[in-house]
Amino acid sequence: MSFAAGMEIGNVFVQTTSNRGYTPEEIAERALNRLRRTETEEELKQVLIRYLQEAQDSERMNARRILTENGFVDAASHLGD
Repeated sequence: MSFAAGMEIGNVFVQTTSNRGYTPEEIAERALNRLRRTETEEELKQVLIRYLQEAQDSERMNARRILTENGFVDAASHLGD
């Protein structure tokens, strides 16, 4: 008995920022790349949810950073994670 297996490694794209959230353009570019691979309406919905949530999180991160840098640590803590 023999067993043969193949392995295919896909492309990995990593994007990071330094002390800021993502810009709308950065999020849109990544979302567009992912949307091109969707095949069903449900997949499309899930991708949109993911990237819209990321946009909200990114904006919240930017607001927390600005508040903290300006001495409003208590206010920043009320924005949540």
